[in-house]
Amino acid sequence: MRLSILVVSRTPSLLSSMLKSVAEATELPGLEVEVLCSWNGSKESENEIDNSSGYELLIAQREPYHFASNMNELAVKANGELLLLINDDIVLDAGSIDSAINCLEQEPQAGLVGGRLRNHQGQLIHAGILFDSRNSPYHLLDRLVPAEFSFVMGNNRVVPAVTGALMLLRRKHFLEMRFNESYKVCGEDVDLCLDVRERLKLEVWYCPAASGIHESESTRQQQENQEAQSEDLSRMRMRHRQFIEQANETQLLNDLLASTREAESLRDVEVRRQRETINLQEIIISLEKMKRDGNNDSEKKELDLQTRELDLQKGKKELDLQTRELDLGKTQEKFDSDLKKRELDLQKGEYDLQKKLKELPIEIDVQEMEDNIEQLSTEVIYWQNQSNSLQLSRLRQQQELDNIKQELKILRTRRQTT
Repeated sequence: MRLSILVVSRTPSLLSSMLKSVAEATELPGLEVEVLCSWNGSKESENEIDNSSGYELLIAQREPYHFASNMNELAVKANGELLLLINDDIVLDAGSIDSAINCLEQEPQAGLVGGRLRNHQGQLIHAGILFDSRNSPYHLLDRLVPAEFSFVMGNNRVVPAVTGALMLLRRKHFLEMRFNESYKVCGEDVDLCLDVRERLKLEVWYCPAASGIHESESTRQQQENQEAQSEDLSRMRMRHRQFIEQANETQLLNDLLASTREAESLRDVEVRRQRETINLQEIIISLEKMKRDGNNDSEKKELDLQTRELDLQKGKKELDLQTRELDLGKTQEKFDSDLKKRELDLQKGEYDLQKKLKELPIEIDVQEMEDNIEQLSTEVIYWQNQSNSLQLSRLRQQQELDNIKQELKILRTRRQTT
């Protein structure tokens, strides 16, 4: 048999998702692949597992969770020439398994192959493991860059170690070393990588094309007392110190090269961050300028509206004055016409009076004469009063017209000055 996939699980939904992704991750024939599971969940939940991988799934054992010992036992029961150790919370990308197999078989010194993992947000969470000055392991560029960051793509390369969440190696090599079961929570994967390098004198390789999604520690969080422990960290530090003390020149050079690549990648990340910061500052400045311009435009538009409103008010007032001037002009013309008509009537009355006097007989009745004179005097007084009233009305109209003309003149002068 070509390949045995080993997985430890207690969660049907996670295991089912991982099995589904296996169907697209390799083109190996059905009889060339087996999936062995160390189940530590309930019997009821075991029935909920959906195997859509296209390969046989065997619950090889039902043991309490302990990653190192569970995997060691599965490896003994495996039939495949190659072992793929995988977490149940991994979802593989298409062709990932085949890419890892090609890397392992094409590189003469390859003893173990790891892959490129990302979280659901697309951030890189694994592209190899390095060690700091205190000999503590850490994931390269963990959550600092996208999973497609140029530095972690491209050709396969040698790295100091890889995560046990996804690793491929030959079964015979694993059985020679196995996981160190002294680790309670984590560290057995790093220890195994150092064993491959120290005891087998082989290399650990990182294969970018062997990729998938992984939410770190999602499996551990479901186990009791499975938080990272300082005891495991102390053991890993001591193991790496031991490796460094006996490492040969090539091994030390590979570690130095991995650290140098990381430094270059971090410099590239910083340059990109500075460029993005500059671009962001330019965008902020542009937005602030747009905001200022917008405020200026608003103020200008508001001032224009106020000016137009004042112009309309002035125009309306001027129009009202012109209308009143026309109305007064028409009224003045009517008064003038009435006055002339009344003057003509008065002149006609005087003429008629004189004519009647001439037509009177010589023998005049004194009483009748007196009555006629009194009547004529009354008419004369009436017409004189009418004439005086018209003259007074004419003077008032002329005064009002002069006032309107003066007000219109002042308004036009103000408008010209503004």
